[in-house]
Amino acid sequence: MSVDSDYVKFFDWIREKGGQVHKHIKIDTREERGLFATSTIESHAALAIIPWSLVVNKQHVNLPTIDVATERQALVLFLSHEYTKQEESDWYPWIKLLNIDKEADDLLKTKMNLFNCVEHSTLGQALTARYQQLEQEYGYLNQSDKIHISFELFCAIDHLVWSRILDLPDNEPISLVPFIDFANHNFNANARWFIDDTTHDLILRSERSLNPGEEITICYGSKSNEELLYLYGFCQSVNPNDRVTLPVSLSPDDLLLEDKLRLIKELHLPPRLTINIDGRLTDDSQRLVKILSAQTLSTIDHVNEHCKPYLKNLLNEYLENLNLCSDEEMFTKYYLDSQKSIVQKALNDLE
Repeated sequence: MSVDSDYVKFFDWIREKGGQVHKHIKIDTREERGLFATSTIESHAALAIIPWSLVVNKQHVNLPTIDVATERQALVLFLSHEYTKQEESDWYPWIKLLNIDKEADDLLKTKMNLFNCVEHSTLGQALTARYQQLEQEYGYLNQSDKIHISFELFCAIDHLVWSRILDLPDNEPISLVPFIDFANHNFNANARWFIDDTTHDLILRSERSLNPGEEITICYGSKSNEELLYLYGFCQSVNPNDRVTLPVSLSPDDLLLEDKLRLIKELHLPPRLTINIDGRLTDDSQRLVKILSAQTLSTIDHVNEHCKPYLKNLLNEYLENLNLCSDEEMFTKYYLDSQKSIVQKALNDLE
């Protein structure tokens, strides 16, 4: 059976459920698995109409009846259960195209390389916490006999959920929307989705005319490479919204520890430094550096002679850790190159 026949069956399945798909669209089932125009498509054309019955979320789908803490967990369980049903699942045409087995293999191949490269960043902290949470969730579900897949597949499905959910407006729960979830990201997207006020269907519409072979893209939002990697598993070589975030901590031997902690709490400052793409600290980060670098109570939260050495040492240490990382995987390379560039700009400004 041809691989391309899978997306044709998927389109037929959408139509059987009351939806519509433009006749000049295909899914690349081999590489990026994005949406592509097979012929010229006019501007403001309805590329797809997805009925509300195919929107997967906690409110509108009969998800597994299990006590879950988050909507994300409910979506992970739904996909896990439908995956195990295989062809008996009513969602099989969509599940098959998600290619969950390949997702698990790809995730294992890149996981350690990515962890090694980001362990010193806030991204590393977030990923570590995420997999610790997944281990706990999987252990509970496995012991309760409520899930029947491997931990690797469980992680892959979690990644699929993170990378494909849509934040619907008007306080709707996070949702998975078949077909629209195959549209890749572009900051200069040529399509957008919206909810029809009358039918409540989700409509994907072209924003301009599309050429034969052109990829159909939507914008996932103004996110940094760190956010894109964490949420979707990819990032961009040129990202105008990129930035660097560095975790910071206080030494337990610091004589001003209690005063610094109190002031940081009073000012509601996050425990990290954020450097914009131009190499400049955000206002909150500038204030945090003043507090962290203070050596006397009179200089706390004021510019002092230790600000620049403190920041310079922190940036050099982070840059050294980045330079030790492997950049063989494409998206990891994009992330590292951008991080190095931003940190170097910040260091140059300190000279």
